[in-house]
Amino acid sequence: MEEDGGFLRQTSAKEAQASFAMYNAIAVAMTGAAMFGFDQGNFGNVQVFEGFREQWCIGHFGNATSCSEEGVLHNAGWESVFLEWAGTLIPVGAAAGALFLGPMITNRCGRKPCIATGGGITLFGCLMASYVSFSNVAVFMVGRFITGFGVGVSCFALPLYNAEVSTPSIRGMTGSLFQLNVVVGCFISCIVTLFFKNWQFGMVLPGLAGGVLLIGSFFIPESPRYVMEKHGYEKGVECLQRVRSGDVTLEAQEILKQVEEEKGIKHVSLTGLFKERNLRKRVIIACTLVIGQQATGVNAFLGYAATLFKQCGIDSPILFNAIFNSIMIFACIAGLLMVDSKYGGRRKQLLWATYAMGPPLVIAGFALQFMGNSEAEGGHNQLQGLITMACVIIYGCGFQFAWGTIPWIYPAEIFSMTEKESAVSLAVAINYVANAAVVAITPVLMHWSVPGTLWFFGALNILNWFFVATFIEETKGVPLELIPELFKSKRNTDYDFEYSTDEGSASDSESVQR
Repeated sequence: MEEDGGFLRQTSAKEAQASFAMYNAIAVAMTGAAMFGFDQGNFGNVQVFEGFREQWCIGHFGNATSCSEEGVLHNAGWESVFLEWAGTLIPVGAAAGALFLGPMITNRCGRKPCIATGGGITLFGCLMASYVSFSNVAVFMVGRFITGFGVGVSCFALPLYNAEVSTPSIRGMTGSLFQLNVVVGCFISCIVTLFFKNWQFGMVLPGLAGGVLLIGSFFIPESPRYVMEKHGYEKGVECLQRVRSGDVTLEAQEILKQVEEEKGIKHVSLTGLFKERNLRKRVIIACTLVIGQQATGVNAFLGYAATLFKQCGIDSPILFNAIFNSIMIFACIAGLLMVDSKYGGRRKQLLWATYAMGPPLVIAGFALQFMGNSEAEGGHNQLQGLITMACVIIYGCGFQFAWGTIPWIYPAEIFSMTEKESAVSLAVAINYVANAAVVAITPVLMHWSVPGTLWFFGALNILNWFFVATFIEETKGVPLELIPELFKSKRNTDYDFEYSTDEGSASDSESVQR
């Protein structure tokens, strides 16, 4: 890193070259995100299976009539007790795992053991909620919590691992693999549950991904930054050479400089995150961003897909859910390819996506409110369904283009090594707490008004736009060591950050006035 007057030249951002081993390591680690995706896709469909209702509704929350396909729509105990708790315990467990166990493992043992441990815990929890639930509601619920706990442990470490292993010029793209794996997991579970109506196999799907992660973790390297901090420069260089192609001297020296600057400084505690102004600002931004991700309402659609889509007038909700998730894969890939290019970026894509998310939900709400009770039921109801499906698809594509990916990338980028574990732990935990809140409130909103539910989340998307426009700084291509400077007071200096948005291409300079 060269420093010249008021300029910081990000030389390593231009010179760091990825190796095949780097892509392989990130791809294996991101299997952890598929665990969350499998659960989002499977439970939204499994809850309407006849076998699932026979197992958990009849005798527990009603009889054959009140637990039938039509009966459960008016079965308050089934919807507001069993389904709501079964859906909420996953994000609650994930918040606990990310806040308590994840940071402890990743600090003492490393990023890789943390990812693997989460996979093993998820597998155990899924087995409790499926094949070894013993028809006991309490065992099922504990299994759901443990499943979420394992997901949280892994998902806490995944953004850290990606940010520290990836080269700066493609860090956003590789970080977007997190959300891509979530979407692919959703899609696969939708396809499986569309054709295979065994609820136990559907419920164990996240655990199968956890098993793959547990085994695959033995074949990927540890984070070079973590190794250099814990085991010295030489070991760190050896680890860095495994995930880079070409000379790593410059990048290794930059990492060493940061490690030495932070040597003797204790890792910041959760309470310490709010003591210093610049750090406090970044913590609040990170936490608000992940709350904003959940405020988009996406988990209302994924967690209650079959039920919500049916109430929106869609005749085949499970089939539409599979189509919905398949289309979102392409939107996620588009966002992934754009996020590090000169045409995209964290801030820009979040703003674009919000334009595509809020208005469609408002339009769909009006379609449901004012077209459902027309006397010309045939034409208007069909048109109502088409409008609703089109709006939901546009909304879903907007989410995957930015809001699905960037809130997982951004918090891991904007903190130093001493700050990162506590800050990312808090952000991930808050993400899942907000997820749980959305899962808990959605049945209440749907019972009140389905159009009102769409308007509610449409309004929250508008608030998201104002937050991004006001507080989000662009971190595209900026080395991790320099990102905290972006959030310093505007009263002092000017920084000209030069970085390459594509390895081997000309650098793309961005001036950030402070």
